[in-house]
Amino acid sequence: MEETNQAPTTANEPVQETQSQTSPAPPTNDFMNDPNIVAYIELKIQEGIQKALQGQAPKASTVNPSEQERKKFEKMTYRERLKLFQSDPHTYNKLTKGAV
Repeated sequence: MEETNQAPTTANEPVQETQSQTSPAPPTNDFMNDPNIVAYIELKIQEGIQKALQGQAPKASTVNPSEQERKKFEKMTYRERLKLFQSDPHTYNKLTKGAV
């Protein structure tokens, strides 16, 4: 006997299909298991690292650290200088030595 894909109906009900529609399986990431692709990706990563390391090293600062402190001091407001004088008189005196 042949089976039908229709649910039993009464005279007033429409016929409905009970067959479920199947969607295609989602794609898998099997390409990540391919040793050739993995080797290629690793090679490209290593090439990128080597390229990044080929550049020149940054130059060291040629400005004397005390000169940098002096420049910061010159940009300070009166209140900032007063606060420095109160909190660290030694540094304040070192930075103002020779100043008019």
